[in-house]
Amino acid sequence: MRPVVVEILARYFGAELAQLVVPGYAFMLALGAIIGAMLAVATAHRDGVARASSVSVLMAAYVCGLAGACAVPAGQAVLSWIGGGRLAAPTGFAAYGGLAFGTLGGLAWIRLRHREIDPWRFLDAVAPSLAIGIFFARVGCFLAGCDYGMPTSSFLGTAFPRGSHAFRDHVARGWIDASASSSLPVHPTELYEAGVGLVLFFAVRAMSPQKRGARFVALAIAYALARSAIELVRGDVSRGHVGLLSTSQVFAIVTSAVVLTAFAWAHRAKARPA
Repeated sequence: MRPVVVEILARYFGAELAQLVVPGYAFMLALGAIIGAMLAVATAHRDGVARASSVSVLMAAYVCGLAGACAVPAGQAVLSWIGGGRLAAPTGFAAYGGLAFGTLGGLAWIRLRHREIDPWRFLDAVAPSLAIGIFFARVGCFLAGCDYGMPTSSFLGTAFPRGSHAFRDHVARGWIDASASSSLPVHPTELYEAGVGLVLFFAVRAMSPQKRGARFVALAIAYALARSAIELVRGDVSRGHVGLLSTSQVFAIVTSAVVLTAFAWAHRAKARPA
């Protein structure tokens, strides 16, 4: 989709300026990470966490998050080879892999190096940052043309240009001819999820939870529900499936169960008399 945006802007501002001002996926991912980190550090500092400690934890979380985002597609490729005998090269990142591994990595670093930090309060501090990160990352996905939806006749339908992931997929399925100028109109699932991220950002920031970790838990559950619903209209077959569920829906179920169990156990242990 980025080439289309560049082409439109080039009519008014020239090709060079259009290429310069329209960001790519990597830029949007980095922008979301930087803005999210600044918000998290500021929020945690208001809760009494030193800025240097927050940066240290976030750096560990980002490293683990990138590793997890790469590991999930690689695992999907291996499973595809085991199941079908064809090893497809993994492409892109897996959002749920990044969120899960990043969260675990940050918590592990708190346990190892920053025991003065309350893990649940820190998770509450970074919850809005995770939501705004989802927004920027999914806008980047839309510009890159990945994670597209199923064909639709809805007014929301978006046709991706020749050479895009959706275009190649539709040609391979025989839905369009290779000489077509664009893919079939599809659900812009990337923008659906970007909208979810933006709504969750304002929602969790407005929360005033009484229990430590409630803001993070609310984000995790709400994102899991929204992501599972969006998966129903996803059209990219490369995202992987486990039975009737997509890989992301399985991740949503597992992470929701783990987060709720950990939250309940932590607060039950605190309420238990000495």
